[in-house]
Amino acid sequence: MKIRTLGVLATVGAAFGAALLGPNASAAPRYDPAMLAALAADLGATPREAAARLDREAALTGALSDLRARGVQTDGVFFDRDGNLVVNTTDAAAVSSAGLTPRAAVRGERALDRLTAKVERVIGADLGQVQAWGPDVVGDRVVVTVEPDATSALVARLSKIDGVAVERGAARLAPQADVVPGRIMDLVPGTNCSLGFPGTRNGAKVLLTAGHCVEGNPDILDANGTHIGRGIATRFPSYDMGLMSIDPEDTGRGYVDTRMGTTVAVRGLSKAAVGSTLCKAGNTTGWTCGRVSAYNQTVRYSGESTSTRGLARSTVCTEGGDSGGAYISGNSAQGMTSGGPADGHDCGYNQGSNATGSYSYYQPVVDAANYYGVTLLTS
Repeated sequence: MKIRTLGVLATVGAAFGAALLGPNASAAPRYDPAMLAALAADLGATPREAAARLDREAALTGALSDLRARGVQTDGVFFDRDGNLVVNTTDAAAVSSAGLTPRAAVRGERALDRLTAKVERVIGADLGQVQAWGPDVVGDRVVVTVEPDATSALVARLSKIDGVAVERGAARLAPQADVVPGRIMDLVPGTNCSLGFPGTRNGAKVLLTAGHCVEGNPDILDANGTHIGRGIATRFPSYDMGLMSIDPEDTGRGYVDTRMGTTVAVRGLSKAAVGSTLCKAGNTTGWTCGRVSAYNQTVRYSGESTSTRGLARSTVCTEGGDSGGAYISGNSAQGMTSGGPADGHDCGYNQGSNATGSYSYYQPVVDAANYYGVTLLTS
């Protein structure tokens, strides 16, 4: 039997990602203070100016949605450093009239996706020498990150492809599900992750998480050892999406626990434009923030013989044990931590965007929810 406290789920200590419980999110400010502080530091601005920037991002994103609803064709979008929403398009007049910035005479997102497929064919049997590859819509190129000791022959083959940039990675990549102290989503036996986004599927209560967290359908416990669910599905390593059942007597909540005494309400889910500000909650590093860097990234994690597709990359700092934790931009759910550099770097705890040069990969929640047929809980 589960011990209850004031009639709510006994997993209060483990409630990050889309927190399984927390205070009334309606009392939260419009934007999380840590998210504003991270953006303000990045821009060299005040928190008030950072909030105005987020308001502008939301308005421009709405204008983009209206354009697409009218049938205007776009081929990749991103926010530039000045906060303009740049749109690859052949209909410059329509894009400009909506207050957006048109860009033409570039390859565009669709061509970059085709180029990415060509890169994969060129890599071929040399997958073990490569860390990640995928489109860079801002630079209008495909970036390939190879292992530090990758052969010059492979680098030369890749570099000869028009539109491809090759970088040498400084650290190996690993899914981040290490055993660490603190508030955890404990997996039986022996490892842990961070809670992701709860929702419903066919009337049943479920939670979206990283696929590697629920390999083998483990039982899921909270930090106090209370059983809260069980892994029921995973697509890892082809993708990094997974599903956990929530026990019938427990209740999911549509909040993200910032680990700083506040919650952020989840109002919906989306794929925020490249350049958008976002933060993540995890049991190891708490609340860390950054920007969306790229989508449709393919990663080969250390020790895996196959690659993981469909990931997003961000400048958010993560460490082992953060896997499955929730990324959110404004009030829109973005994804669950997949992995990042395993070089012993220290993100600190609740350090916002102070970890310079950091990056991580996450599984977009839109893709996971669509694949599993999950409706996210919102506030």
